[in-house]
Amino acid sequence: MDAVFQYQIPELHPLTVHFPVALLVAAAFAGAVWLCRGSAFWRGVTWLLTGLGTVGAFFAYFTGDGMEEQAEGVPIVEELVGLHEQMALYTLIGACLATLLVTAQAWWSRRFGLRADPLPSRLLIAAVLIALGVLVAWTAHIGSTMVWGVAR
Repeated sequence: MDAVFQYQIPELHPLTVHFPVALLVAAAFAGAVWLCRGSAFWRGVTWLLTGLGTVGAFFAYFTGDGMEEQAEGVPIVEELVGLHEQMALYTLIGACLATLLVTAQAWWSRRFGLRADPLPSRLLIAAVLIALGVLVAWTAHIGSTMVWGVAR
């Protein structure tokens, strides 16, 4: 029983990666609902999920180097780590862009007192969020392949 309370996690990356995956995929779904509804409530939900997912993506991205060093010499990691890191960077940039777009839309709507957000801006943001959700899933798939290998 002592081992349960004395165990220390050697790397934070495996803990941090799940938050942006869950939050940014949920943000894509919220963005799709916001696209259909156009309400300030769904814009707020989308903004919150995207913003938190972006913060999580920063933590996940910047904790990856330690994990890479720990896994040196593992063939599947050596093969995929560069691609995973590149996709993680694209995911981080996409998350920042999505957060910026939703924040700008919220500012614009408040500035001009709009009750519903314009359809073209909702469509653009939803498309960015859905693309981001796909990118997150691809990045996560590469990472999980390095951890668990290829299913046979």
